[in-house]
Amino acid sequence: MVRLVLGFLLLVLAACGPSASYHQQASAMHRELAYVYLKDNRYPEALREALLAQKESPRDPEVYNLLGLIYMGRKEYDKARLEFEKALQIDPRYSEALNNLGALALLQGQYDQAISYFKKALDNPLYLNPFMALTNLGWAWHKKGDDAKALKYLNRALKLNPRYSRAYYYAGLIAFQQGRWEEAKLDFRRAVRFDHTDMASRYWLGEVYFRLGELDKARRLWESVTQLAPESEWALRSEEKLLLLKNLSSDT
Repeated sequence: MVRLVLGFLLLVLAACGPSASYHQQASAMHRELAYVYLKDNRYPEALREALLAQKESPRDPEVYNLLGLIYMGRKEYDKARLEFEKALQIDPRYSEALNNLGALALLQGQYDQAISYFKKALDNPLYLNPFMALTNLGWAWHKKGDDAKALKYLNRALKLNPRYSRAYYYAGLIAFQQGRWEEAKLDFRRAVRFDHTDMASRYWLGEVYFRLGELDKARRLWESVTQLAPESEWALRSEEKLLLLKNLSSDT
């Protein structure tokens, strides 16, 4: 259905002639569809639409940033880096690409380089989503072993966007690692509240309840992960925890 609607809209635009406006609108439609596929981890379809968007708007930095995200999701990190760098060749202050280069460096354990990219992204006063770079910056400092700095940046991110699930998730992980169960529970619950698709936070919230001795709540959370995202990494981990609970109940 999505493809049929897109095809119809493109035919309408084409009937008006291949103007610059047509190419921009066609690119935007392909780009938005690529984002939909990317969110569902449907990488081949996302890549197809992003390449069509690139064909319509070869000088749009957002298209190359999108291609970078797709390749990053496919774990083709060298290709992802090239696409983010292409976006910056078009617009050297494009903060989204700087943030994503930082996220890529963070993923590969290059924490100092990641911090440098995040700070460059934040230097742009026109950056629309600074809370994302602040969140990533906080996690980079955690990876470097400085949780005080990590929490400072995570709190700054949440002041800008109190509904940003990823910042709560990272704060929850830090609290969990420090054994602060009640704080971890609050952070993971907020993460799940603001993003119902966040299976990682559901899983770790179950871990918190397990440590607090609230086994029924832990069981319900892990069961919800296996039902909502049965093919995910978090479902596999939840199944292991459910088996542990089953063994514990049989031993009592």
